[in-house]
Amino acid sequence: MKETGVVLAAHGAPPLDWLEQNRELWERMEQEEQRMSGELKDWPRTAENDPFSFEMQKLAERVKERGGYEILEVGYDRFAGPSVGEAIEKAIAQGPRRVIVVPAMFIEGGIHVGIDMRETVTALQEQHPEVEIIYAGPPFDPNKHADLIISKISEHEKPYVPSEAELGLIRLSALETGETGAVYDLVAGHSLVSRLSALGFTPDARVTMVQNFGHGPVIVSIRDTRLALGRGEASKVRVRRLDEEQ
Repeated sequence: MKETGVVLAAHGAPPLDWLEQNRELWERMEQEEQRMSGELKDWPRTAENDPFSFEMQKLAERVKERGGYEILEVGYDRFAGPSVGEAIEKAIAQGPRRVIVVPAMFIEGGIHVGIDMRETVTALQEQHPEVEIIYAGPPFDPNKHADLIISKISEHEKPYVPSEAELGLIRLSALETGETGAVYDLVAGHSLVSRLSALGFTPDARVTMVQNFGHGPVIVSIRDTRLALGRGEASKVRVRRLDEEQ
């Protein structure tokens, strides 16, 4: 289908071999990111300055309600609080036998999803052997994931409508004096369409411009009859210009 182009936007991740070759640089970057995360963790949040966190909270509320879960916490890997580890601790404090950690990111292989969260879960499992902590991360069902994306694309797909220029059409009001066109269609309300059709403006009818000053009414000849049309009425008739030979 060439009518629709799709862009899947994703959070990029550095290649693992690059990380190995640039470990010192990456560790410095990680330290700076952790410093920023610590500074931002308790930053005052509003729906305006942090719409992501507010949308995450809405998602959490839907999951809690639709899934019937009494215990549900939200944790963040970076730049917001509580952290994933703190959210797990808060969940454990409420007394469940099992805590299941599910990332909101659906793609496997990223550093945060593929490494950081798994390491957090492993460390906390060692600290809390009395509670089963499960990391239910990617991969998710790929077909359901694809269907979710396709359903969102479908919401915005519209049938392709060629422009008047592509169809070779102009409005009758644009025909110059002496030019002839073939009626293509009428783009007007029901009453005006009925009136113009009764006057002979039906598909493929030949209409010749008798008088057009570029403003005010026009005079046309159609089906051997001369008619005066207001410029607004004439602009509702779409025609194809015809050569003299046609």
